[in-house]
Amino acid sequence: MNENTKILLAVIITAAICIPVTYLVSGSDNDEGADSVTLSVAGSTTVLPLMSVYAETYEKYTNVTLEVTGGGSGAGASAVINGTASFGMLSRDLKQSELDAGLKATVIAKDGVAVIVGSDAGVTNLTLEQIAGIYSGEFTNWNQVGSTVDATIAVVTREDGSGTRSCFEEVMEAKDPDYELKIDATVATSTGTVVTTVEGNPNAIGYVSFGALDRLVNATAVDVGGVAADTAFVVDGTYELQRNLLLATDGEPTGSVEKLFSWILGPEGQALVEDEGFIAVK
Repeated sequence: MNENTKILLAVIITAAICIPVTYLVSGSDNDEGADSVTLSVAGSTTVLPLMSVYAETYEKYTNVTLEVTGGGSGAGASAVINGTASFGMLSRDLKQSELDAGLKATVIAKDGVAVIVGSDAGVTNLTLEQIAGIYSGEFTNWNQVGSTVDATIAVVTREDGSGTRSCFEEVMEAKDPDYELKIDATVATSTGTVVTTVEGNPNAIGYVSFGALDRLVNATAVDVGGVAADTAFVVDGTYELQRNLLLATDGEPTGSVEKLFSWILGPEGQALVEDEGFIAVK
């Protein structure tokens, strides 16, 4: 066997070994052969940071591109119903009207809703009744809810259609059937805006996802009814302000969406759930 023949044989053997391995690493998760796939995603600003991490990670080993935008849970559901999104992100359960429209929910994580206060509020614990009273306007000064601070409470809420607001108000209404949000509350259009607004006013109160707690610098999460805002207490049910995080599809997920959801519910996807401060479902 001459030298050229030996070199050619070595190249053929190397190719035979490497090609299957390359396919196992990067090709087995590819959708629709070699064609690229773009999935549009809209909805909850609570889920958005997690979905952005999913996009960055999943795109590394597939030919799937995720185009992710916010807008709130209601907007996410509507986008799927209207056919403008491949799937929607929601930080609440589907409403009956959305189920009637054919939406199907896939729960990807659980989350708590933390009540946060500005640096001068002077409270570390509030009961659900006190929180409902603050948001309805019954209590307007911090000294009415156990603080030594004599200052007007600045109430910050989320916009209509927000899954976080929906969860918060369901719990408030369960405690007080006559609960109604005060008309002069400041409305924030995203989780990040709530954090910024509360941190910018030392006498403010707001509510955010547990996943946003690591962003806090000049605000703190209070205990609710003596229970700390901790994922362990969401799991055991003692922390009452909690909800599901889910992805909504028009009917059962199929094709590229189904493969993505399977990955999200698998070990890597659920590890990222916990990395982002949420609670894994698997």
